[in-house]
Amino acid sequence: SFDAATQRWTVSSGGADIWGRSDAFRFTGQAFTGDGTVSARVVSLTNSNPWAKTGVMFRDGTAANARHAMTVVTPARGVAFQRRTTTNGTSAHTAGSAATAPRWLRVARSGSVFTGRESADGATWTTIGSATIAMPAAAHAGLCVTSHANGTLATAVFEQVAMAPTGGG
Repeated sequence: SFDAATQRWTVSSGGADIWGRSDAFRFTGQAFTGDGTVSARVVSLTNSNPWAKTGVMFRDGTAANARHAMTVVTPARGVAFQRRTTTNGTSAHTAGSAATAPRWLRVARSGSVFTGRESADGATWTTIGSATIAMPAAAHAGLCVTSHANGTLATAVFEQVAMAPTGGG
């Protein structure tokens, strides 16, 4: 849901994880073509599991095994840049800081290179990692949440959500 008065998004999800060869999570996104960035400040995330996660994502469609790149924060495992570089492939993880929400997250696309970044203040960004993913120009960009505990909801609150076409962020 979106609260126009506070300019905050609230997204809830169950789901086993965004990991491995098949994802179970909530994705709130829109079509996005070409280079650009998706960024948001994660205000809070329910601690349904230490590996519950929320963040910003580029995704090649809505299939459970789709290629993707995302920057996420967890309640107990810190920040990470995670991705699946091939359809139905395995996931990869690059750890960022040990921070929890609130935290600024960004994922940028420049051609086939995706880069995950994090920030404490939204002004100074630290690169976590990057990967080459042969994703079509027409993809999806948005917010993701998984509880990492089927049958239990995790709720994330986001503010200052921005999706902007750029030269790669």
